[in-house]
Amino acid sequence: MGKSKNQRRSIRGDDTDEDTLSTTSTISSTDFGGVQEVEEEQDEGTILDSFIEALYEKRSATREAGLRGLLGAFTSNLLVEFVEEKYETLSHLFLNSVKKGSAVERALASRALGLLSLTAGAGDISQKLLSEAWPSLVKVAKTDTVPAARIAALDSMAILSFVGGTDLEATESAMNSVWPVCTHKGNYHADQTLGTNRPSGAVKAAAMSAWALLLSTVPATRVASHHVELSLPTLSMLLRDDDLAVRTATGEALALLYEATKHLLLDIPVADDLKSDIPELASTKPQTIHKLTVAGGKAMEAKEAQVVEQMKALSVQGGGKGQSKKERYAQRASFRDILTTIEDGVCREVAVKLPAGDVLRVNTWSQTIQLNALRRVLAEGFQRHMQENELLHEIFDFIPRNQKRQSLSTKEKRMYMSPNSVISKARTQMRNRSRSMVKAGNEGHFNVNLDDN
Repeated sequence: MGKSKNQRRSIRGDDTDEDTLSTTSTISSTDFGGVQEVEEEQDEGTILDSFIEALYEKRSATREAGLRGLLGAFTSNLLVEFVEEKYETLSHLFLNSVKKGSAVERALASRALGLLSLTAGAGDISQKLLSEAWPSLVKVAKTDTVPAARIAALDSMAILSFVGGTDLEATESAMNSVWPVCTHKGNYHADQTLGTNRPSGAVKAAAMSAWALLLSTVPATRVASHHVELSLPTLSMLLRDDDLAVRTATGEALALLYEATKHLLLDIPVADDLKSDIPELASTKPQTIHKLTVAGGKAMEAKEAQVVEQMKALSVQGGGKGQSKKERYAQRASFRDILTTIEDGVCREVAVKLPAGDVLRVNTWSQTIQLNALRRVLAEGFQRHMQENELLHEIFDFIPRNQKRQSLSTKEKRMYMSPNSVISKARTQMRNRSRSMVKAGNEGHFNVNLDDN
């Protein structure tokens, strides 16, 4: 850990996951908040630098511990100045871990890239990070053999594009990168055709959530004229998936499609694969239909009706084989909320309690999907970032009620709170003097009353 730069070994990809941590005493903490309780002389910068130093070590377990330390730091604090100063170093080390690290390291580093972007906010750093990290993350998301690494890469891809994307073309390109993971049918032919390894249910659900997050930033006119036609048949198919998480993520994406297009009057081409589902349209000439979900043409109305019936069934049925009672309840509750949006045009309000009495309220599917994605990436640090991160304030149009509460250092606590401190002694003397004055005043008052009598 104390090596000079010219003694550092390059990060190697042939380290095994079984390597042990040789420097536990310096980087064993996985929670930066816990690190703050150590000796006062260890300042924030020293601790962060020790985590960075760990990423230069040969042992994969040491690098993993360093990544965990940085993840804890990014989630529990808003380290804007640190990121601005160390961006080049951090992005280089994180990408090295994504490319050459162990499976655990790839997952940790992928998440770290997303947190780096969320901390930096929209701007040059996030745009540069998106272009540099994208190829490596796509490779992990599509071809990695470890589900946890693929999920972390998909989450990071969504966040990097969400924060660092500059235009609609870039957003739709990112959506196209994750879509093959959603549509993979689980066979070797799909592997070859899509260039994507067979995803587990959790990986496919993460891909659908990533796609929906990016869809939430697409203008409604584009959603109605392009994405509904292309995605509706596939989404209908995914509602029949065996995995609960896949069905739920798909239902949320469908709710978002409906929300984005419910008030539009647009010409939408009828796709050939939709015509095949409607016999009376099979021989018709190319035509257009109006208003996707409210007063659409027969083809889209029929497809929509099919999807709605699927969701109605999911809102009352027990779920797939092997699901727990809790999972079956979660499915029914999720699809009841989605059906409420489709049938009544109302999205269930989500309220998140925050420190200092603040409450974040969201009542649209676009914001609900964004909220879920950010909570998933920030984990226990969401509330801290929601209070302090200007990017999140802008996303949710949120203004904290109060400024950040300043916590006292150990030295300040001894100074202000200890019963033996000078301040406490002075406070005690003031209280005693006040009691004496009150007592004297009361005695005089009673004496006056007695004299009057």
